[in-house]
Amino acid sequence: MKTDIQNTWKKIAKVLQKNIRQIVTTHLAYVALGIAVFTPLAGIIGKTLLGLSGQSILSDLDIAYFFLTPLGMVAAILFASLTITIIVFEQASLMAICGATLMGQRITFLSALYFTARQAKKIFLFAIRLVIRVLFITLPFLAVSVAIAWVMLTDYDINYYLAAKPPIFTIAAASIGLILLAMVKVLVQHLFSWSLALPLLLFSDVSPGKSFTISENLCRGSEWFLLQMLGSWALAATLPGIVILGGIQLLGSTLAPFFIDSITLLIPALGGLVALWSLANLLITTFTSGSFAALLMLLYDRSGSPIKTTAFTESQQSQKKQTTPFLFILLFFSGVTAAVLVGGYLLQSLPADNDTMIISHRGAAGKAPENTMVAMREAINDGTDWLEIDVQETADGEVVVLHDSDFMKLAGVNLKIWDATLQQVKEIDVGSWFNAGFSAERVPTLAEVLEEAQGKCRVLIELKYYGHDQQLEQRVVDIVEQTGMVDSVAIMSLKYDGIKKFRALRPDWPVGLLSSKAIGKISALDVTFLAINMATAKAAFIRRIQSTGRQVHVWTVNDQASMFRMMALGVDGLITDEPALAREIFKKHEDMTLIERLLLHTAVLLNKPIPTQTYRDQSP
Repeated sequence: MKTDIQNTWKKIAKVLQKNIRQIVTTHLAYVALGIAVFTPLAGIIGKTLLGLSGQSILSDLDIAYFFLTPLGMVAAILFASLTITIIVFEQASLMAICGATLMGQRITFLSALYFTARQAKKIFLFAIRLVIRVLFITLPFLAVSVAIAWVMLTDYDINYYLAAKPPIFTIAAASIGLILLAMVKVLVQHLFSWSLALPLLLFSDVSPGKSFTISENLCRGSEWFLLQMLGSWALAATLPGIVILGGIQLLGSTLAPFFIDSITLLIPALGGLVALWSLANLLITTFTSGSFAALLMLLYDRSGSPIKTTAFTESQQSQKKQTTPFLFILLFFSGVTAAVLVGGYLLQSLPADNDTMIISHRGAAGKAPENTMVAMREAINDGTDWLEIDVQETADGEVVVLHDSDFMKLAGVNLKIWDATLQQVKEIDVGSWFNAGFSAERVPTLAEVLEEAQGKCRVLIELKYYGHDQQLEQRVVDIVEQTGMVDSVAIMSLKYDGIKKFRALRPDWPVGLLSSKAIGKISALDVTFLAINMATAKAAFIRRIQSTGRQVHVWTVNDQASMFRMMALGVDGLITDEPALAREIFKKHEDMTLIERLLLHTAVLLNKPIPTQTYRDQSP
């Protein structure tokens, strides 16, 4: 068996070697096709379904709820179908190239595309059937997992389960994990048994419907060999990415200091590094796609199934071209030009100034219990520009500062905020969980926080909605106006409908949408700013939002490396649990030279920061 595996990999290597140009060109063509056709098509489908749902944009929890609706499920299936379809079409073209080689022929890239185009209808029907079969297998497991989560993890606020991890959470997580593992096992077994379905469709005149059944029959008895071959392919497809991309990252951190004294050399050096990163990604994905197609064709050939030579009658015999010195010269100058252009772009995209604001997440939540008065005072003393707080209504109509829907995470008290009066709320110790020295801390009211901040900093008020709000927007307006803080507050929420309601009450107040993911036209939002998850903070996205006159705030940024990175991207606000650290980093950033800032900006593209401290709750 070991010899069979080794021989198969040797054959894969030979197929790839003989067809490297055709495989690279084909992969590039389908990448371009995906960008030019399927991405806009997915956008059109998404926009249509949003229109049918009556919404102009969805974000975060709204997205999750949307995909649980019938329209959302249709959207998810269509998006998955589009993705799988383009992958299947690419594999069909690559299989044509590899299949011709096994038959002792060579076909060109255009011939492979023509071969696929002639069978487009069959391939599309195959892709749809594949999607349906995968859904038929996975949906029951997913439904049971959702049911377990619904039954076992909805009594208290989700942040309690995530922070405290009570036994019921462990049991639910373990149960869901086992169910998903079972789902993966069943799905993988079926995918293995369907591994010859596409080659059968392409080369044996088998209908899309019958290809799966025939593939299952051909694979029966060879399950262990298939597992080893496909497993070794997965390993071979993963390891080069880890080694090559990790090597480029190491190369960048090693070489960059040698150019720090010369901006003339630094720009092309950093630009070349980014270009090398992009090229490596392209080569890795090309190898992954090409080797998978070659493997499936060899498995198909091993099964004894015929490859019809008539499949390639329209193909053209490719001619070998000798590589000339001119080609090397052309590639060299193209690479240098690309490096200079990319490096120049990096320089131009540096923020012109450093006016990023410090926004303290629930006060100085890294020093003191979140959303308490002591956390607010600590943040003010640390030089924060804004206090970020969460507000909700009590049963008697008071607006208090609290993030979760209940007190389980903060005090172990099973009491929903909408069922509690202000007096009941004020009796709960919300500080001891952080440190026994904070046992006197209680949930403050919005008015108390505004009075504390008056004349010292501004306040960013997040409206929290758990489906029990009554007059939250109006009550917030009344309290802000009564305390004389109209010019020192901004409003935001995860729910865009809530923002629109607030906008109707006070059109001139600054408002923002809190979001980590969004579906819809962001430029159409009637907001002053966006507050986004740090993981989604990309340079192009930030520039696009800022070009519309809106600000971009990023959450939750708690370590030095991330703070430097976000400032290098030019964000308008840094939402952090560590305002003192942020102020210190800001001072260091102001003292940086242009070259040091350029190095930092490039590090955004090449490095992922590792937090030095674990925070109990970094959710918005």
